[in-house]
Amino acid sequence: MHCNLESNEEGTKTHLSLFLKMDDKLHRQLSCDIFPTDTPKDLTSELVHYAFINEEDSEKVAAFLEDSISRHRVRALAAGSNQ
Repeated sequence: MHCNLESNEEGTKTHLSLFLKMDDKLHRQLSCDIFPTDTPKDLTSELVHYAFINEEDSEKVAAFLEDSISRHRVRALAAGSNQ
């Protein structure tokens, strides 16, 4: 699992690209815009709802997204304070 996050210049939304390697050995790349009000748990629930991931994997994916989004926000804040 890997993800890429890029914020727009206004900081109002972030583009998330999520790369998943499935049990069937196929790779999936999912992309969406997320907003500061979106939580990793909400995003993971949508992935389960649309059958992109199994409910058994939802906690692992939510933890991964939480870590990735947190690190992205810290970097964005640091970059903003350096300007």
